[in-house]
Amino acid sequence: MSLAVALALAAASDLEGPGRFCGYAPIIDLIAGERVVTLGGGIHSGTFRWEGAFGQLDVIGIGWASPPDSAGKAKRTSKGHLLFPPRRERGRYRVALWNGRNGVAYFSTPHRLTRQQLAAIDRVDLFEEGEEPVGCKLRTIFSWE
Repeated sequence: MSLAVALALAAASDLEGPGRFCGYAPIIDLIAGERVVTLGGGIHSGTFRWEGAFGQLDVIGIGWASPPDSAGKAKRTSKGHLLFPPRRERGRYRVALWNGRNGVAYFSTPHRLTRQQLAAIDRVDLFEEGEEPVGCKLRTIFSWE
């Protein structure tokens, strides 16, 4: 199977909670009623849509990234990662979550992020290239086949 076909198959999947979803690089403990729709991926990153009672967030996860280019002071999440303040880019509101090394996730929506969405993002953990998260019931993988 070619790389393009493997990514197309991955792009068609819906992963429903409850269960631990390990994207590239976000780790989300999905609760009942939440789901992830995978959109695409590559060697160092992947994109997906995360849906739940909080609404919908488009996510870009990168396992080998440089620090986010964000203005404003970041605050620590419950998982110890840095969450940068929302900013508006290309007609969307976006926040960056960074583990202080190479793992980063960008969450975006066409409307201002709500308290419920920010609370959901606070639950997200991050891993990076070379690390193997544990307990992943649901995951996206990269395959050359």
